[in-house]
Amino acid sequence: MSVRVLVGPPGAGCSAVGQALDAAGQGPCLDLGQSVAQELGAQPELALVAVGEERYRRAETAVALRLLERLVRGGGVLALGSGCLEDPQVRAALAALQADGGQVVALLASVRRLATRNGLDAPRSIALGTVHHSFTLMLREREAACRELADLVVDTTDTSPQEAAALILG
Repeated sequence: MSVRVLVGPPGAGCSAVGQALDAAGQGPCLDLGQSVAQELGAQPELALVAVGEERYRRAETAVALRLLERLVRGGGVLALGSGCLEDPQVRAALAALQADGGQVVALLASVRRLATRNGLDAPRSIALGTVHHSFTLMLREREAACRELADLVVDTTDTSPQEAAALILG
């Protein structure tokens, strides 16, 4: 029974690569973003805005810990993302998973590609300057956390989810 956790900033492809691993027989794939949205009764792409950052992060941490426990018991893949990686309980659960032979994979991509995937690439939009700067700072922080925790780093800048899954499976 293999156990893999995919971590990465928004747009790196955790959900899509998790689904590709599931399709390759490595599943089931659990998805933190989907699970948090379901718990909060919101659409996944709007959950953070709908309930506010503080409530969202509390729910995210609680759901992440439950999903990690479920993953350890049953195997599969968890698309974790990177929003909860600062939480000490989540980090401890990831360390325990790794100590038991589980793998943490960091999915990373260039800032430009991540900006495009997150809709922050409008041409010549001065209004997006501050947002883009804040996004870039957040990416740097999260990339560092992902690299620190990872057993394997996969660059998804120019890879499809299936190609990234193949790289993970080696």
